[in-house]
Amino acid sequence: MLRFVAFLFSLLLIFSNSWASPAYKEKLLPDFATTVLDRHGNVIGYFYKKHFRLYASFDEIPQNLIWAVISAEDARFYEHKGIDPVGLLRAAVRDITSGRIVQGGSTITQQLAKLIFLSPKRTFSRKLKEIEIARELEDKLSKNEILELYLNYVYLGSGAYGVKAAARVLFGKDLKDLSLTECALIAGLIRGPEYYNPFKHPERALRRRNWVLKQMYKNGYITKTIYFNAINQPLGVLPKPERPRTAGYELDFVRFMAKKILPAKELYTGGLTIRTTIDEDIQNFAQKVLSSYAEKYSKEHNLNDLQCAGMAMTRLGEVLFVVGGTNYKKTKLNRAFQILRPIGSTAKPITYLSAFEKGISPYDYVENTPVELPMKYAGKENSEYEEDKYWRPENYSHHYTDYMEVKNGLTYSVNLATIHLAMKIPSKVKQNFRKFEFTKGDFNLSYVLGSFPANLYRILRAFSAIENGGVLYRPFVIKEILDKHNQLIYRGGPSFKKVADRKDIAILRTILQDVVRKGTARRISYLANEFDVAGKTGTTNGWRDAYFTGFTTSFVMSIWFGRDSYKTLWKGADGGRLSSPPWAEIAERVCSVYGCGKFLPSYEEVVRNYYPLPSLPIKTEIDMYVKANTLSVEDFGILSTLN
Repeated sequence: MLRFVAFLFSLLLIFSNSWASPAYKEKLLPDFATTVLDRHGNVIGYFYKKHFRLYASFDEIPQNLIWAVISAEDARFYEHKGIDPVGLLRAAVRDITSGRIVQGGSTITQQLAKLIFLSPKRTFSRKLKEIEIARELEDKLSKNEILELYLNYVYLGSGAYGVKAAARVLFGKDLKDLSLTECALIAGLIRGPEYYNPFKHPERALRRRNWVLKQMYKNGYITKTIYFNAINQPLGVLPKPERPRTAGYELDFVRFMAKKILPAKELYTGGLTIRTTIDEDIQNFAQKVLSSYAEKYSKEHNLNDLQCAGMAMTRLGEVLFVVGGTNYKKTKLNRAFQILRPIGSTAKPITYLSAFEKGISPYDYVENTPVELPMKYAGKENSEYEEDKYWRPENYSHHYTDYMEVKNGLTYSVNLATIHLAMKIPSKVKQNFRKFEFTKGDFNLSYVLGSFPANLYRILRAFSAIENGGVLYRPFVIKEILDKHNQLIYRGGPSFKKVADRKDIAILRTILQDVVRKGTARRISYLANEFDVAGKTGTTNGWRDAYFTGFTTSFVMSIWFGRDSYKTLWKGADGGRLSSPPWAEIAERVCSVYGCGKFLPSYEEVVRNYYPLPSLPIKTEIDMYVKANTLSVEDFGILSTLN
């Protein structure tokens, strides 16, 4: 009967916060790791510096765990005022008999005092300080607060500090999902986390767990039936401790973005929860696909430094995955956003959009003849060698014609046609490179062929405007940041601006659809049977970089292959061959999850209603270009415009 009364009194104290002092408790809390979640709420990693400790409020600690800890460490916890005279007397007798401190006799409050304020060294003077601090803690904190602090401070082995971290490390579970026997095991580890380590000493751990269960039965917290059933259960720990994941290509990107929002100290010690836009299933799939293609290409061409990168976001800018290389354990450099390299023909859509904005029709004709310009118009000058003083860009195929239709210049990624088109409207092209945030205003003619440095982040940002009818969405990865008490402190969301007219973008989009249907990305034309897709290949000089950037109604994604040495991949290693096949595999997986449909307005409707008629009859156009072949660059009025 007395035990039952004590039990009821304990419950009353547990649910009473009459002595709570949150401000004081907050000051005593240790540092906590930040938890990073994917878009579905799955844990993808943690940010912390020293100890892996996750904050657990008293309300989220399972009742079985509270009872188990009290039974194992301080059965009279809810009855004394921080010092248990009976326990102290028993410990003192043993200590005096031994001539040294061998049994602490410490209450949970005393243990907390030691954890927060004192060293682990056992001396009589430290014991006196421990008692003094324990009394102060009892005066300033409620029993629940003391227990909360204790269960967040205590070390439980395998690198886990606090019960919430232990639940993750030992069982791969959230604290709220622990069973009775798992709670008993955690409670049993407090007395000797290494001695009773269940991974190293499972038999000891099992005996200790069952002892805790017995104490819970003796104290009236569980019934006899539950006790006998529980002691026959296996330990149930993971095959090996779950090491907290602290880094990875997507986590590095989240960390990079978080540091723009939070002080670094708070990020690593604040016990925050960061909810991201990452889809970890898609992340893992994309990593697997890109790594397998990189391995395949490396074997086929005997390369030892081939790398890959990939990045995708929804049409609103939510980043779905970030792949920065073939294997994070071998190379930490995140090539999706930490490096800048030329992007090649990926940049060409800007020139063609500029042309459509100036009233040039996809059916108009543009020259496709060689040009020779002083190097300063390609952003290079002061060469020592006479032969290097002129810029002589070439077509990938080394095939030239007097003229070709504008739309075919983009569909088949023709360099000279693109340059001639840009030379007609250089100011407009320069303006669009800035509006699409590829550059900050700098420009030279070689930019239209993608000679400027960029990365996948910038490419996605620019192409989002083509996917979204002229509205550019900046990629973002952090949806919300909560403090350790689950209070919202930051909310992220789409950031956008209008950069082009929907009609001109629609015309451009249809030609990028042709790139996939019959152009440089025709290897993945089969996708058009399932959903609408548009995109652009990119290859840089000397076959050093291979890109494919494409979009559907749901997402935009960019893929890259190249070598860290910046050497040639191999002759013919272009974006259509290397990057579009893995893009297609990943796209099918993304579409299976997020759905992909038909562009609106449709391809046929855009061609029928939006395409301007040719500005001049074909014969007149041809005559003009024939005549143009006899004129110099200055006669075109190009140089004065470029200066």
